[in-house]
Amino acid sequence: MEIHALQTGTVRVKQFQLTGARHVLSRFYQLMFTNKWSEWMPIYCWLIKLDGHLLLIDTGETAKINTKGYLPDGGLYHKAVQTKINENDEITHQLRSLGYRPEDIDTIILTHLHGDHSGGITYFPQANFYVSQAEYDFATSKKGPGSGYFTKNWPDWFSPELITYGDGPEGNFSRSHQLQESKAITIVPTPGHSIGHQSVIVRHKDVRYFMGGDLTFDLQTLSQHVPNVVLTNKDAQNSVRMADEYVKTHFCIFLSSHDWNARRMVHEK
Repeated sequence: MEIHALQTGTVRVKQFQLTGARHVLSRFYQLMFTNKWSEWMPIYCWLIKLDGHLLLIDTGETAKINTKGYLPDGGLYHKAVQTKINENDEITHQLRSLGYRPEDIDTIILTHLHGDHSGGITYFPQANFYVSQAEYDFATSKKGPGSGYFTKNWPDWFSPELITYGDGPEGNFSRSHQLQESKAITIVPTPGHSIGHQSVIVRHKDVRYFMGGDLTFDLQTLSQHVPNVVLTNKDAQNSVRMADEYVKTHFCIFLSSHDWNARRMVHEK
């Protein structure tokens, strides 16, 4: 098995999200009225070569965000997140740097449907996509556009398989979805950052890789139980606690989508 971290641009959020401000009024004030941004962080998606197949976890951001009208012009979105990417940063170029083409990918698991994780879906019409049903249903509802889901940018053919986690427990997670009978790829629900956020556990020999998406930012925020959210919610707090417990009780490497150390951690396993 091979795992490659593919960086598709950079992103930053308000600093309080990383330090874990607890009071809701403080979080709202800092969101709306300050320019205290975090450092720029990578936007990683993950290429996995397993048993002769190529699988992607997330598709990264797209340079189309630089085109007027692709993202909303105002509102809360730009107060909460800023993203930088050019065409050469996109997932297609990252794949080609490794000698692969978009059409070589047969399976794509999306941790959630925010743009920096789903922006590249348009390049993979041949792939089988897997998304949480709760995530898809909310994203395509009337509330979706106001909550950071821009379904108008999705290709017409996008019709993912919707996951409801009917395959029993995985460690301390009471529900899971097994992508393969070998349990090499297991998907667990980790809601909070988004309503249907999910994480992917990849097994290789005696090592497990916990692909946490936007569950939290890095190992430090994982151990401190700081979820990646604008406004704190119980689901997010529970999910980050569950993930921390899983990582600590298994021989497990935690990989966040926005941790500069994640690529090194893959190579130093």
